[in-house]
Amino acid sequence: VTRVSANGGWQGLVLAVRSPPWFDSLNVDYRLAYDDPLVLREYAGSRWAGAPGVLLAQRLRQRLGMASSSGNAAANCLLRFELQEFSQVFDAPTQSRGVLQGTASLIDARKQRIAGKDFLIEKPAASQDARGGVDALVAAGSELASQLGAWLGALEKGKGMELCQPTGPAMSKK
Repeated sequence: VTRVSANGGWQGLVLAVRSPPWFDSLNVDYRLAYDDPLVLREYAGSRWAGAPGVLLAQRLRQRLGMASSSGNAAANCLLRFELQEFSQVFDAPTQSRGVLQGTASLIDARKQRIAGKDFLIEKPAASQDARGGVDALVAAGSELASQLGAWLGALEKGKGMELCQPTGPAMSKK
């Protein structure tokens, strides 16, 4: 029995992305690692179309073929991603990268964590401005989707997702 449905999505899994309150803002954020790396700054006049956590969740759902945890889809397991960093980091005034960091947890119907993995994805920014940071972070989000898919595939092959199996008829890969 496999989790991948005919449309390429993960059958029976729903996705939820959690993020700290400071990521609820629409600001495009950056850090100056060479000056004061703990201070989160924002570009004036540059905004995300939605909160970064919401946008990341939408991208992951599209790439992985998963439902929203707020939807009414029947789910056997929850894939929860806890976003810890999502910003452009300047290592020098002329060099920056998009940094996406977080922890994925696979949680069964009994609310037990059955697997987890930390992710740190860094993509170089093509330009040292808001556009360069946004492009790098979008690329990091795509890479996260690929890495999450590979992780879920490895769990499935290693029988780590047995508790997520549907109770109905077996599904097979196309």
